[in-house]
Amino acid sequence: MNFHRVSHLNHQGVRINELVIHSYEMSVYLAEADYDGRKAFLQDETGRAQRFHSVEEVRQLLDRCTICKAYLVHQSAYDEMCGCAEHGDNTLKVPLFVTGVS
Repeated sequence: MNFHRVSHLNHQGVRINELVIHSYEMSVYLAEADYDGRKAFLQDETGRAQRFHSVEEVRQLLDRCTICKAYLVHQSAYDEMCGCAEHGDNTLKVPLFVTGVS
């Protein structure tokens, strides 16, 4: 798995082409950035995947760089809640409109 250090990305002049925030259970989020032609998850200073507890926390941590597109990705439980049979991939990719996105 590839990683980008948060401390290396959060600077003026850094342009993230696409930021994808993956939502998991228990309010855990991982962010994946397409920067410099390479998609990779964000990592903290210890070299581990940076865990976030909200979309706002991701936005605040990347407040200096330019983000061209941002999305929230999560699995929909719609079919399961309605008692329908499982139909392949229930991934939802929702565009985010946050301050600083160009």
